[in-house]
Amino acid sequence: MAAYQFLSDIQPEYYIIGGDGIDFYGISDFCRDPRRALNTQEDADGWHDILFKIRNIIPNAEIIYLEGNHEYRLTKYKWTKCPEMTYIRSLTIEKLLGLPELEIKFIPYTKYWQYKKLYFVHGDIISKHSGQTARNMREKWGVNIIHGHSHRTGKSNKTTLSGNQAGWESGCMCDLNPEYLKGKADWQHGMSVVNYYKDKIFYVHNIDIVKYSFIYDGKYYHLN
Repeated sequence: MAAYQFLSDIQPEYYIIGGDGIDFYGISDFCRDPRRALNTQEDADGWHDILFKIRNIIPNAEIIYLEGNHEYRLTKYKWTKCPEMTYIRSLTIEKLLGLPELEIKFIPYTKYWQYKKLYFVHGDIISKHSGQTARNMREKWGVNIIHGHSHRTGKSNKTTLSGNQAGWESGCMCDLNPEYLKGKADWQHGMSVVNYYKDKIFYVHNIDIVKYSFIYDGKYYHLN
């Protein structure tokens, strides 16, 4: 798969998973297909297999997993439906997905991860148009920030006397036509690559994946 080939080619120092890797469809608030609602363990196993492949492809990278609101559904479910099970250690995202064994650092939904002047967070804002969410997240946090959650790609800049500040929404890698949404979802496939120069100046490449294809550093990739 080209996504794996891309990781193999660039061998990042850090790899940030933006969240919503597992849906927890069966405990969501949406009207659910009962056949799929019973597949939580199967979904977790499938996502673990992907994480396992990623770890093997980039063995030297520090992998950061930002909890998304979909992963957070498990905590909400325990708190509201079965609070007695809340603090059982085996019923956590980390244990369910085997993150410690894969040496993946888990960042809870309400927290963030920072590298120098750039902040990474799943996000909790959804705006109507692409780029508008990036603007609202930038204004909310007041820092340079990359986020997911909106399932769109976009960018927002603001320049003041103190310099330039930007927000990026980095798109998604999910199904763009989920059965629980009416009409066409205003989502875009995409991802972000951050390059640093002398560990001081950084540049964010927001990569739009169009018809399962993209170009980076002069090379063509197709997600087959």
